Amino acid sequence: MKTLILVRHAKTEQLGYMSMKSDFDRSLKPRGYNDTKLVAKDMISRNIKPDLLISSKAMRAKQTARIFAEQLAIDKQEIVLEQFLYDGYTTSELLSYLEQFGNEHDNIMVVGHNPEIAMTAISLTDSDYLHFPTTGTIAISFNADNWENINAREGKIEWFVTPKMFK
Repeated sequence: MKTLILVRHAKTEQLGYMSMKSDFDRSLKPRGYNDTKLVAKDMISRNIKPDLLISSKAMRAKQTARIFAEQLAIDKQEIVLEQFLYDGYTTSELLSYLEQFGNEHDNIMVVGHNPEIAMTAISLTDSDYLHFPTTGTIAISFNADNWENINAREGKIEWFVTPKMFK
């Protein structure tokens, strides 16, 4: 059994004409930190700890991943940072990337951006629509022993949470 946990990064500062930051460098707002801790607390209550944590290299995704790592007792130095998670990808490209892990890591968490996170979740399950607010987190399980055997539309949604569920 393999489980893929997809997370949209937490709430960030707005990108405006007065901002000197690029989209890539936007940071989390205080609400983003709090929301991530709420979702992590829910994961702890479910006894869920990813074997591997992969994040976009964008600042807001890295910050979200680091909060999850801290809350879930994962070594922050072991977070895998991937540029393609910021640049955009297809479900097929993500699945090809995951194939390198073979039968390692039964539970992998990926922290990225919309619309790719939502589209990937829809593509991997039989869902027609999933609204992914910031820090929206979904666990999708697959009846497979190897990441190479994961296919679109074969995943089962185990749980889907958003920070508003805990407020």
